[in-house]
Amino acid sequence: MKKLILMLGGAALFLSACSSAEAELNEFYDAFTGSLSEEQGLGELNDQYNELEGKKASLQEDLNNADIEAINNISGELQSNTSERLDLLEEERGLIADSKEAFEKAHEKAEEISNEEYKKEADSLVAAMNARFEAHETMTDTYTEALEAEQALFEYLGEEEITQDAVDEHLNKIAEYSEPINEAAETFSAETEKINQLKGEIEQILENN
Repeated sequence: MKKLILMLGGAALFLSACSSAEAELNEFYDAFTGSLSEEQGLGELNDQYNELEGKKASLQEDLNNADIEAINNISGELQSNTSERLDLLEEERGLIADSKEAFEKAHEKAEEISNEEYKKEADSLVAAMNARFEAHETMTDTYTEALEAEQALFEYLGEEEITQDAVDEHLNKIAEYSEPINEAAETFSAETEKINQLKGEIEQILENN
């Protein structure tokens, strides 16, 4: 009888350990999704930014057949457009900063996971999120510099005398930012896909237990 009691006790402890491990993973997952909620405004900001990009492209088209007076006027519109895009970029930076700050709680919860398999999943997601935050910082920092270079060009177009050589110099400066922005954007996108995959795997674990 005593042996049976010990066996039942062992089973109860095993079940308790499983429940505890799942609870730890669930706490991590809740903290992780909480950090993502800080990014809810990104889609709207992206839509606004694309709209401004469309207006910029239209204004630049107008430059092709404009005289100096018209170029000066269009210059002012382009400067306003760029200022608005810089403001949106700063808003986006703020959302990601809030998400990163909130994610610290998830990072702490990952450290508390006792189950080796679950911790491996959580640690992979933490690494992907950190890589994504880093890529976003690189992307937005470089994008800000590119927009400031655009602004310098548009300010120049507001002067009374402009030359093609000077315009080309500005354009070459702006073009330098294209490759690093694209590389950071690709990394950001790749890490986001990885996060979505890991998120799905963790959800599957929680649903099956």
